[in-house]
Amino acid sequence: MMPVSAERLRNSISPQILLVLALIFLLSDLGLAQGRSLANYTVPYTSYLFDFWENTVPAPQPYLPTKVIKGQDLEVGSFSTPKDLSISPRGDIYIADTGNNRIVVFDSEWNLVREISQFVMDGEPSTFNQPTGIYVTDKEHLYVADTNNARLVHFDENGQFVRVIAEPYSEVEGVLPANLIYRPLKVVVDRHERIYVIARDVFDGILSFSADGDFKGFVGAPRVTPSLTDYIWSRLATREQRERIRQFLPTEYSGFDLDPEGFIYATSTDEDKDESEGGIPIKIRKLNPKGEDLLRRLGFTEPMGDVRFPDRHSLAARKRSSIMVDITVQDYGIYSVLDANRGRVFTYDNNGNLLYMFGYIGRDHGQIYEPVAIDHRGLDIFILDSRDNSVVVFEPTDYTLLIWSALESYHRGDYEQSQVIWEKVLALNTNNDVAYTGIARTMLRRGQYAEAMEYFKLGNNRPEYSDAFELYRKEVIYSNFSKVAWTAVVLIVLGVIAKRVIAKRRPAKALPREVAVTDEFIPASGFFKRTLESLRFALYVIIHPVDGFTKLKYEKRGTFAAATVILGLLILTYVFARQYTGFIFNTAELTKLNLLVEAMSVIVPFILWCAVNWALTTLMDGKGTFKDIYIATAFALVPLILMVVPLTIASNYITLEEGTFYYMLMTFGTLWAAVVLVSGAVMTTHEYTFQKTVFTCIFTVAGMAFTMFLGFLFFSLSEQVVLFARDIFVEIVHRT
Repeated sequence: MMPVSAERLRNSISPQILLVLALIFLLSDLGLAQGRSLANYTVPYTSYLFDFWENTVPAPQPYLPTKVIKGQDLEVGSFSTPKDLSISPRGDIYIADTGNNRIVVFDSEWNLVREISQFVMDGEPSTFNQPTGIYVTDKEHLYVADTNNARLVHFDENGQFVRVIAEPYSEVEGVLPANLIYRPLKVVVDRHERIYVIARDVFDGILSFSADGDFKGFVGAPRVTPSLTDYIWSRLATREQRERIRQFLPTEYSGFDLDPEGFIYATSTDEDKDESEGGIPIKIRKLNPKGEDLLRRLGFTEPMGDVRFPDRHSLAARKRSSIMVDITVQDYGIYSVLDANRGRVFTYDNNGNLLYMFGYIGRDHGQIYEPVAIDHRGLDIFILDSRDNSVVVFEPTDYTLLIWSALESYHRGDYEQSQVIWEKVLALNTNNDVAYTGIARTMLRRGQYAEAMEYFKLGNNRPEYSDAFELYRKEVIYSNFSKVAWTAVVLIVLGVIAKRVIAKRRPAKALPREVAVTDEFIPASGFFKRTLESLRFALYVIIHPVDGFTKLKYEKRGTFAAATVILGLLILTYVFARQYTGFIFNTAELTKLNLLVEAMSVIVPFILWCAVNWALTTLMDGKGTFKDIYIATAFALVPLILMVVPLTIASNYITLEEGTFYYMLMTFGTLWAAVVLVSGAVMTTHEYTFQKTVFTCIFTVAGMAFTMFLGFLFFSLSEQVVLFARDIFVEIVHRT
């Protein structure tokens, strides 16, 4: 999608908004005036976002490449495997030209300011040895991670040598790893002049130094949580095998940056060893001075670059997975992360929502061959390419300028203006869920609760939708309370009158309901009457499972038809729940709802349970036939119907905080059905002891899993045979 012109934006945005956008659009206006609008550039890749279900959706290009800077273009000689760049507060560009053992400094117009390759220390000349990390402080002081010299070198704002910070030392045993070979890779310095260093092969976290250069300890050591499989295998393996198994080491950090408040934003690359409790790799952290991770992860996906890989532990998945090597932090807590695997830049807001992405690996215009470092100046993004020995400069399109302007307006408190700008963003990209949320927040602050709910829903923002719904529900109740109260009073009065009238006209006393429905069996004539009587008896069975299933089997109170009706109702129940559960609790992608798949998701497990249980119990002296198992299993699932249907309806009228009761009752219904199934449908039907019943259920579930495995294997092999036969047929046809 091509960016909109600045002229068109001026004609559609109010004068007040233009005052805010004037400076932001200055770059675009100058480009148009000189005939070099960013829209004139093309790039051999597309941009995208991730929706709530982690599907990729197209998006306009947020950035386009405008410059590719090489050393020979600047008359300083070719760069050689540069490893880091840093942009100072006044806009100067510092490049760690690692292969040439020098630091090169340019001003904002790429004019050479100075080159540092040699300096005087203690009266003697000294040089760098593979400097891989640099950082420029607010005072324009330069810190260099002189890697192979195992030291940090500090220069002042004029490039004059100040001091050397040597390798860490501690008198306390065990603070530093044994046999540590100190090789600093990256360095940052906060506003209190505390120094933080990432060192090679140091897995205890980020090294922290005081302003005087004294080692203080480690910050942000990631926790190691090996999987259960890894742990069991490490216990069972031989000594030789354990030596070949990679140790459970914490992740080594790859890059970091500081925000204005002094928090460290750090990236890590080794996703196999660095996992959250849910198994999702944590690749980005926001660390406070105590080393606590404060990064907000409220977006649809974990801030980790690309997502949705079938098996991220496989080699193929690792080739697709993002490898984060560096990060730069901008205003409002927005940060951009560099993916070395695919040359992409992912930008997230302070809540972890993906705002936009751009870039790709390659040698064509706008592509990067080996990205190693990223930084920003204003809204421009600078990426260092170590293989191509160049710096690629990306400038924002109008789409990105609008996003930043909307965020600026919101943080400034001008919510009305923010809404108008977010609407312009949606005009360019209807897939931008952050824009829907931005508009909804503005409406919420205005008291437009119903409208805010609609936009939160479009943006798939369930937590804030719940907040808007709570306010809307309260507003509706307050405005209609008197009507509801008077209606309730009238209904109660009418109910009392109706009850008295019916009582006067009631004939002879009927049988007690308990007797008529449950205890005493009254033979029913006709197929439909018997089926109906069997369905009514199901209510007794789920309350008295032992007695109920005994009568179900020996008195033939249950019928095959009634069990089939219950199975059909269970299918309809889950289809109804999938479609009509309230938005807050329904995370299903309704546009892809398939009734056949939904029905089979109930029928297949049901039939498998019956078949495997029957096959197993015939070998374990079970007393139930397949028909008995079918009927008993269906009757045992009635609690699911009784709980799911009303809870599905109720889910449309409760908030996220009240969802505790929703999930509690749903769990209760599931446990109720499980207890009835085990104690009645299995133990009573087959006349087993409790211990034998439990073992039977466990083996039945295992048998179901094995049967499904065989089924998948059969269909896979059948597909291969069909494809093989088709290829042979095509070959014969072409040859004849």
